[in-house]
Amino acid sequence: MLIPAALATTIMANTFQAEPPAMSVALEESNGIAGSPIKGKVVVTFAPGLHGYQNPPSQDYQIPVSVSLDEGFGPIRLTYPVGETAMVGGETEASFTYSGTIEIPFLLKTPAKAGKHEIKVNFRYQQCTDSMCFPPKTISQPVTITTKNPPKGWTVVSGAAAWAKALAEWK
Repeated sequence: MLIPAALATTIMANTFQAEPPAMSVALEESNGIAGSPIKGKVVVTFAPGLHGYQNPPSQDYQIPVSVSLDEGFGPIRLTYPVGETAMVGGETEASFTYSGTIEIPFLLKTPAKAGKHEIKVNFRYQQCTDSMCFPPKTISQPVTITTKNPPKGWTVVSGAAAWAKALAEWK
């Protein structure tokens, strides 16, 4: 009777893992000057009873959540929220975890070439319960950004000023 119990556990674990966290990406604007900064945020919701580990993680063996973009779209600046303390997996120390809904703001550099660009925003995570973790996975969502050539009179200084302003406003 051990085989049916093991099979049921495997099926249950695979079914449970099959539900990735819900993810959406929101941009403050979807149009900009080529090479300029655009702000946005990734909103992720973990199902009840599941969590991901804070970035940076509390322990070096924990796999934290992370956001990245397709190659060629960057640099990106991220602000990961501070997680909630939780006792998980029989640990003797509390870990910082994300559960429920979290928002991860980001700042990205638009492509230097004018036109319509589809950018894939990737969210890597490892979901865990209080007693076990599932293999890490990545989910993605594409967003479209349209860039135009800089207006007349736009200089390198203008571009640097746009970046300085965006970075100064960054929280």
